[in-house]
Amino acid sequence: MTYPAQHTSPSPGGSPWRLPQLRHRVAVPLVTVLLTATLGRLVVLSPQITLGETALLEGLSQHRNVLLDAVATAVQYALSNGAVVLIIAAVIGWLAVLRRRPLDATGFGITALAGWGAVGLVKVFVERPRPTFLSGEALAPVTGSMSFPSSHTGAVVAIALAMGLVASRRSSRRRIALLGTLAVVIVGAARMYSGAHYPLDVLAAVPVAWAGVMAGCALANKMVPALAFGFSWRQAGVSQPAPATVRRAGSTTATARAPSYRPARGSTPLDGAAQHDERTNRAA
Repeated sequence: MTYPAQHTSPSPGGSPWRLPQLRHRVAVPLVTVLLTATLGRLVVLSPQITLGETALLEGLSQHRNVLLDAVATAVQYALSNGAVVLIIAAVIGWLAVLRRRPLDATGFGITALAGWGAVGLVKVFVERPRPTFLSGEALAPVTGSMSFPSSHTGAVVAIALAMGLVASRRSSRRRIALLGTLAVVIVGAARMYSGAHYPLDVLAAVPVAWAGVMAGCALANKMVPALAFGFSWRQAGVSQPAPATVRRAGSTTATARAPSYRPARGSTPLDGAAQHDERTNRAA
């Protein structure tokens, strides 16, 4: 990955806006998503793996209590599809309006939605059913019949990675990484505790969301500078791109050469005055 000096340039104009980007920005995310989706399909076709994961979930259901039930239920509703959209929109508004960082706000929105969207695409492709208990039942009813990978876990991964990418300080990035890792662990454990996802569903959400965010970085590096130039966005520490030179309609880049006089083969070359008279006669 390449890490440009965003917000740290000592030059008066600042540095160009750019997010960290993979060297192979298309191939690596695509291979990661395809490998994870293939693993998901193999799991669907392997009942023994599903039985082992079901036994683990049923073991967790035997140790439920009021406090853990409340945490798992809160996670389920706090990271539903509508809630995730509101969270992403709230962060975009906070960055754009309160922090006056419209470029970072747009970059965050693109990368977070790309990571979360990648999880949804893999879920549709794999089509793994929700856990079915042999004894007992899930903590609360869940929406949707597809389980691999976990959308709740993938949303947390995507939001945390996107916030870390647009953070302007190293201390902020470390704090986001710590809190994001803790949130991913809590959300993943809560989804397994509630019986909404198998363990492999939770684990698979991490690489898929990461791949989506990395693809979103490449997209944001193309879109955000163009949008900033088109809408005249300003952000502290970021230089504005220079406008491209526009050619006037009808202008020419090269002047036509005047035809040179060449005497016919076998004729006597004319002197300067004769050549001038000859060209005048040709023009007439």
